[in-house]
Amino acid sequence: MLSKILDNKQKLSYRRKGNQCRDVQDWLGAAQAYTQHLTINCADQPIWVQLGHAWKEQGRLEEAAKAYQAAVDLDMNDVDANIHLADILRRLNRNEDALAAYERVNNIAPNTEAIRNIRFLRRDSKLTGATGLGNGTVFFAIQDLFGYLKAHVTMSGIQRVQAGIALHAIKDEAVDVRFILSNAISHAPALPSGEFWMVDNMQVLQIIDYASGKHVEHEILRAMVMACEDAAERVQPLRGSTIILLGAFWGLGNSVRDFIQSKRDGVRIGAYVYDIIPITHPEFCDEALVTDFSMAICELCAAADFILTISDATRIALTEFISENGGRPIPMATVPLAHHLTRVADDAVDWPDQLRRVKGKRYVAYVSTIEGRKNHIYVVNVWRRLIAEGIDVPDLVFVGRHGWKIGALTDILSATGNLDGRLHIAHNLSDGELNAVYANCEFSVFTSFVEGWGLPIGESLFHGRPCIASNTSSIPEVGGDLVDYVDPFNLTEGTDVFRHMITNKAYRKKRVEDIRTKFVARTWHDVGADFLDKVKVYQDVDVTSLAIGLKEGRALSLKASPGNLVNAKLYFQKLNRILVESSFLYAPEDHGLWLRGPNPVISVPVVGERDTSILLYVTLSVAPGAQDCLLSISDIVSDEETTQIKLQDISNGEKIKLAVMVDSDGFIKIGFNVTGSYPAYTGDNRNFVIGLRYIGFARPENLVARQELIEAMSLVDLTI
Repeated sequence: MLSKILDNKQKLSYRRKGNQCRDVQDWLGAAQAYTQHLTINCADQPIWVQLGHAWKEQGRLEEAAKAYQAAVDLDMNDVDANIHLADILRRLNRNEDALAAYERVNNIAPNTEAIRNIRFLRRDSKLTGATGLGNGTVFFAIQDLFGYLKAHVTMSGIQRVQAGIALHAIKDEAVDVRFILSNAISHAPALPSGEFWMVDNMQVLQIIDYASGKHVEHEILRAMVMACEDAAERVQPLRGSTIILLGAFWGLGNSVRDFIQSKRDGVRIGAYVYDIIPITHPEFCDEALVTDFSMAICELCAAADFILTISDATRIALTEFISENGGRPIPMATVPLAHHLTRVADDAVDWPDQLRRVKGKRYVAYVSTIEGRKNHIYVVNVWRRLIAEGIDVPDLVFVGRHGWKIGALTDILSATGNLDGRLHIAHNLSDGELNAVYANCEFSVFTSFVEGWGLPIGESLFHGRPCIASNTSSIPEVGGDLVDYVDPFNLTEGTDVFRHMITNKAYRKKRVEDIRTKFVARTWHDVGADFLDKVKVYQDVDVTSLAIGLKEGRALSLKASPGNLVNAKLYFQKLNRILVESSFLYAPEDHGLWLRGPNPVISVPVVGERDTSILLYVTLSVAPGAQDCLLSISDIVSDEETTQIKLQDISNGEKIKLAVMVDSDGFIKIGFNVTGSYPAYTGDNRNFVIGLRYIGFARPENLVARQELIEAMSLVDLTI
């Protein structure tokens, strides 16, 4: 008995000594003590992990790997032990073993970090050739949907629309529907122009089902999206197929430029346009969005063979925009949106914890991003007037993320203490929680200045709740005469409408009964069927040619100034951003655009030249800290390469001139080759060392054009 007690004390003594050494970072002492402890008690799994740490801190990775492996052998489901083992094995270049460990981690507890490492270790498998799919195949580009779900726990309006159409399309066996992503998959190799990553339809369905559920954990959602990306296969849309930009064609990872090569390959390009508010009402939009959208809508109109819109109001506004700015006519049709959420409402609704103070009370709901355009301040001021009149108003519930241009609203809420506690704000609600908010409100409001559709109005009617909404743009298309309307610019008349709805209970009951007997909800099945029927019609239209190219003597500027409302008449003629075709381009900035990596390749169509030699003029940006790197430029058509120059020699905007060949299709193709080390930049995960500012060409004998190029690049700030 005494010897057993002494043995136990000795075990604890070595363990305690190891912990003490660990706490003062005496890693050698810790390793020795833990090793002695484990010779006595080899089943102490946590101490094998601690021994691994001690060896790792000394740089003795082989010993660390053995210790972590022992810990895993004792408990295969220990996430931490598997992660530490995987990290060490990766550092030892034992990639197959590391991959197995990361996969175990992800199977035990799905997480984005494990997915990133799995993707990195599997990257070589993505280098196999692309599958070509042509006649009849419909590709939906959903890059922005995946990007959004990785950043947010719930879907907003555009993402809900994509999800609703995707659900129908996947289940429609009569249509060969596929889903594609651009080059934005991290750790995946860059694809040639005209190729994409094709994700599995069933995985897309599972992601949408989970994201639309009542309980969504963002880490699990992110892991599902990244796993879907990880399993993606290369695909090349061929002549006879159709690519549809289903979401945000102006950003969030999407760019019209990504689809230009497919257009040249004879692929039909379509898009679903939600609104053109950054063009018609730039005062309500972020400055950068105004610039990006202004250029993107012109680029889309140059490339699209057909366009579908979510409302007649959007279709009419877009048609007028194209006509007024000299664009070509484009076949268009309206596919109105549905009236309800992606997830069908049911009785099993969960009340959101964020709104626990409101549960059981009278309230009115405004479901929308909280931004200036949505005009929440109108409702707040109506409430202030009614409170001043002594009316017993319900509480207000705003559901949505904070957006831009809400300074005046937040000032009022701060000064009034959220209307003395009568106003409640929630965000990131699941679909189930949102259903509960709608189902229990007295009525909803939607006083937006301008919309492309107005989904919250339909959601309110779908839940049988009356709605007060603005009488502008597309909004009356959603609810017809079942909605009470106000002029969003006339507060006095609007106050009368709200007063009547709040104080006249019989009227509210009548509106509820009107909705019950007259409202026919448009479902996502209806939208999906309508959408695909319209797509089938437009699959018979001719693919329009893309008549764009760089003109001799013209300096093409790649600069962009945030906040500028682009002159559409001019930009329709230039289309600067889509003239340069490459999978190595980042978004334009005020200096130009950065090129990805040290060996980017670009191609540019030129006007009037085939199989000829021309003089190319280029001005580059140089990343900070890269001045000592060396640059050479390759003419891919002639297979010639320049001598090397130091980047510091062109860091002040000096022009580069070189002779290049135009190929038989009218393209110049240039490769930039940078050697030397350059820094990564804190807070910026992009990889760049040079950027493109200006590019232009002239024939050697055209001295006038050559002089014009030099002057344009030197004297004029040609921002887009």
